[in-house]
Amino acid sequence: MTEMDRITNFRGIGGLPTTDGRTTVGGLLWRSGHLGRASDADLVRLQALGIRTVVDLRNEVDSRYEGADRIPEGAVGIPAPIPDEGGFGADIREFITTGDVEAMRAVWSDGRAAAIATKGARNMVEHPGRVEAFCRVMDLVTDADRWPLVWHCSAGKDRAGWVGTILLLALGVERDAIVEHYLESNRVGTRRAAALVDGGMLTEEGLELLRPFIEVAPAYVEAQLAAVDDRWGGAGCMLRDGLGLTEDRIADLRDRLLD
Repeated sequence: MTEMDRITNFRGIGGLPTTDGRTTVGGLLWRSGHLGRASDADLVRLQALGIRTVVDLRNEVDSRYEGADRIPEGAVGIPAPIPDEGGFGADIREFITTGDVEAMRAVWSDGRAAAIATKGARNMVEHPGRVEAFCRVMDLVTDADRWPLVWHCSAGKDRAGWVGTILLLALGVERDAIVEHYLESNRVGTRRAAALVDGGMLTEEGLELLRPFIEVAPAYVEAQLAAVDDRWGGAGCMLRDGLGLTEDRIADLRDRLLD
């Protein structure tokens, strides 16, 4: 994970093992949380990485709350919003802001928050509107003429996480490595959770009710990988039929992104 001042969860996809014994190349594709509060020093770091394209997966509500991206000089920002029909992102922010434990308990206790988060993760694989949106995102992310490129959502763990998983599936990365890469977001999520309590925004009970949305869990990515098989009949079919990645495009990605 690359250290930034005010961009969270910034990391590349390099160094991951594939099922055919190769390793993913670093330095070309990056993922992160939003760039709305990037510091000037962060922008210098992004420029030093040669970032040419910033793909923003946030919707209008996210951007209004978090601020428009600050992007490095010479880079192009491209909005590619992923729909949030349920409005859960806005609900989560409201509960964090108000700290209303009783209201959170009424809707998220007894495992309901984890169930909602798991369903949301699986919907990214199955829901037609999301599949269509992620198809557009993958067309951007896999365009080598736009590299080095960073894609991001709000915290860099859910929407950005699924884009990362799609890409790693296309590259043939080992399943355990895909899961481990997904779970790296908790290195940020755990610190964020502690900061909310230390700052007095949440009680310990409120934190536990919100934890399934602040952090990621193996169940989320496992649900997505199961849906790849259940809905699409495997990664190859999903990549081709759902996301428009042809065999030639995948072969080119592997040539460019594997050693």
